[in-house]
Amino acid sequence: AASIPTVLKEEELVVLDPRAPLQAQKMKTTGQGFSQPIPPEQELPIDINYAKLSDWLSDRQKIRADWRNALRAIQEKVGTAVENLPDNPALNAVKAGINVKEMNYITVKKVRDVMTSDKDTAQKNWLGQYKNQATKEWEAILSMYHKDNVHLAEATQIMTQNVQFEIPAIRKLLQQTVKQQQELHRKEGEYKRGSDDYRERYKKECDKLGIEGKEVKGELLKRSECLPALYLEMMEALRSPGLVDAAKLYTAFVAHVTENAEVTAETILPVLSKVQSDALPTVEQMESISFAQDAVTLEDMQCIV
Repeated sequence: AASIPTVLKEEELVVLDPRAPLQAQKMKTTGQGFSQPIPPEQELPIDINYAKLSDWLSDRQKIRADWRNALRAIQEKVGTAVENLPDNPALNAVKAGINVKEMNYITVKKVRDVMTSDKDTAQKNWLGQYKNQATKEWEAILSMYHKDNVHLAEATQIMTQNVQFEIPAIRKLLQQTVKQQQELHRKEGEYKRGSDDYRERYKKECDKLGIEGKEVKGELLKRSECLPALYLEMMEALRSPGLVDAAKLYTAFVAHVTENAEVTAETILPVLSKVQSDALPTVEQMESISFAQDAVTLEDMQCIV
């Protein structure tokens, strides 16, 4: 028989068998080999296509081929367990954001953690089992997830769905939102420029009416107080010598054209003749005439406003 060489290394006796593979020889080395875990920084990443991750786990017997049936049974049990959740503030806050159809391993674990951390639902008997029936149910659901790594299979399903459908849909929605935001910014600029233009036009119209424009209705009604004085100024203008001469000239012209000597200012210009012939009223008289019952009333002016 061939002799087995020995090597003395760092005060350790290592037996080298030439008939054994090198890997086996390294495993025999004291304090070295595969018995120690590999440091994380020395681990090499494995690139796996997300669509084939489920098959990759199934081929390596990490999950069962019929994991969907197990997941379906878990989801049915979750739907029943949600209805039996006790009423307490901590669980109410969790239940507020739960959609039963979208519950998964993460949400189940969150509910279980809340129940096992609450003093009312986390009590155990002398055998170490939970006394609360709802806590037992959620603990059992979590155990069903861990059995045959159903939670890993569900995670691959969620990841595949997110990558294939959810993320593209969100990206498309984001693009539409950005485009809509840009369009709204453009319209906002147009509306601001238009508002500045309309504000300037409004100010000019208020200046024409002699009001500030802060309370249009009240300011316009306030302006009606100056009407009697304005009417009096108009009557004074109608009684001016120039307008009297113009009325006489117009009367003579009409009499000449119509060859009617009986034409007078009273017949062709009755209102002007009355204003020029009658005595000029006072401001008080004008106010009584302006605000008489048969004159323009305050309600009429409000309708106009």
